Amino acid sequence: MVKNNSTSDVDLYQSELPQPQKEIVRRLSAFIARRYPELTESLKWHVPIYSLNGKNLLGLQDFTAHVNLNFFRDAQLHDARGILIGTG
Repeated sequence: MVKNNSTSDVDLYQSELPQPQKEIVRRLSAFIARRYPELTESLKWHVPIYSLNGKNLLGLQDFTAHVNLNFFRDAQLHDARGILIGTG
């Protein structure tokens, strides 16, 4: 399970989101927790951030019409199929 340093802050963030962003963030958070249990979840810059050994790796950020999945170390990601290249 993702270690959560500020459960109430992250839960509060998610609870205040409108739909469909709330459901998207909920599903992404659940996926990250299932797939990467070694990550620590915390609220930084008013958004959920996932880190490993104190280094930020992923972040979720809601906007009016979408949700961003941010990669903090994107230049280091291996993307053999080129699926991470896009317009944003």
